[in-house]
Amino acid sequence: MDVISGMRIEEIICVYMELGDDFHECIERAARERDIRSGAVLSGVGTFDKARIHHIKHTGLPAEDQYVTIEGPVELCSVDGIIADYRPHMHATMALRGDELFAGHLEPGCLVLYLAEVVIAKFAGAELERDQHPEHGTPRLRAK
Repeated sequence: MDVISGMRIEEIICVYMELGDDFHECIERAARERDIRSGAVLSGVGTFDKARIHHIKHTGLPAEDQYVTIEGPVELCSVDGIIADYRPHMHATMALRGDELFAGHLEPGCLVLYLAEVVIAKFAGAELERDQHPEHGTPRLRAK
């Protein structure tokens, strides 16, 4: 286990997206435009015309992902994550027409249907980055 300390919230920003915007790309673009090298996606809601997620397929090594594309309308019930080196790693829960639930790692290609609203915290202090774990190759969060 690694503990990364010395960070504080410097700023809170809200991002509004509309019809046709790529959710993941908008978060990354906002991070770069607002110089959010390290931060957190605190909260988000919205609707998707199409959603893309991945989740793990098994518990063995090497890790293997399964990708899923969900055709809308999809309700984005919640999203949160960590921004490291300007790149978001987000997980979300979604409902498809109210009767089917999905959860997983949010991928590029989630297209906003009507709107999406997200709150992001910009961290000051220690900078975050991701590298590959030397033993099993999975991504890990590190202080830069």
